[in-house]
Amino acid sequence: MTYKYIVMDMDDTLLTSENKISEETHAYLLKKQQEGMKIILASGRPTAGMTKHAESLNLKQNGGYIVSYNGAIITDAATNEVVFKQTIDKENAHKIIDFCRENNFFSLTYINDEIVYDSTHEYMNIESELTGLPMVSVSDLKEVITEDVPKVMGIDYEENISKANQSLNGQFNDHISSTTSKPYFLEFMNNEVSKGKSLQKLFDKIEADFSEVIAFGDSLNDSDMLEKAAIGVAMGNANDTIKELADVVTDDHDNNGIVTALEKLLKS
Repeated sequence: MTYKYIVMDMDDTLLTSENKISEETHAYLLKKQQEGMKIILASGRPTAGMTKHAESLNLKQNGGYIVSYNGAIITDAATNEVVFKQTIDKENAHKIIDFCRENNFFSLTYINDEIVYDSTHEYMNIESELTGLPMVSVSDLKEVITEDVPKVMGIDYEENISKANQSLNGQFNDHISSTTSKPYFLEFMNNEVSKGKSLQKLFDKIEADFSEVIAFGDSLNDSDMLEKAAIGVAMGNANDTIKELADVVTDDHDNNGIVTALEKLLKS
């Protein structure tokens, strides 16, 4: 089998606990691109929170793509063109915020590459620290959402997010799906959006196929892309659900797990 695409989640997969790409992994991925493979970064992060790493890996020069907001937006790294977009309308965004308020979750969304919020929480700054995007406080989050947004997120302590996630079972309503990326992040997207669904739309457009893909991930929002890929690889630090559905379990994100897996898989 000839594999053409390396698809990677970012946080706790490509990126170490220090929120960076290790030197070994960085050098290896540059080499694989020089050999003709293409890289797709697929993350719950906003696009602007992925650009620095895409540039570092030379995706622009090597035909890569950025799948952001769990698949709500796909960007061609070479042209910066948005090739797919599926957002949440105002009405459903307001319903999600109401749900978060009812459950005492800190909620946020993204407007003009800024993280917008209207309350406080011990974990409120984590998304900004991870992505580098600025945070903007508003008096009422619903009032500033006047048009579609790519994603809405509820944040709280792990126990509370886990309980809500189990109750929703991946579906907020007929139009909105839900998932977790970190144990304290409950993420809401358009029902037509997931990493796997959105990648399929990209592959249909560029005449590629999941049979050509090795995909890496660690969290529930990676599940369908790992299942669809020719080889789905769970990081050593992944949760048990992801490890069970993956074809391969590799080393953790702090020990070059991506390189360990690719060295084995691409030799076979």
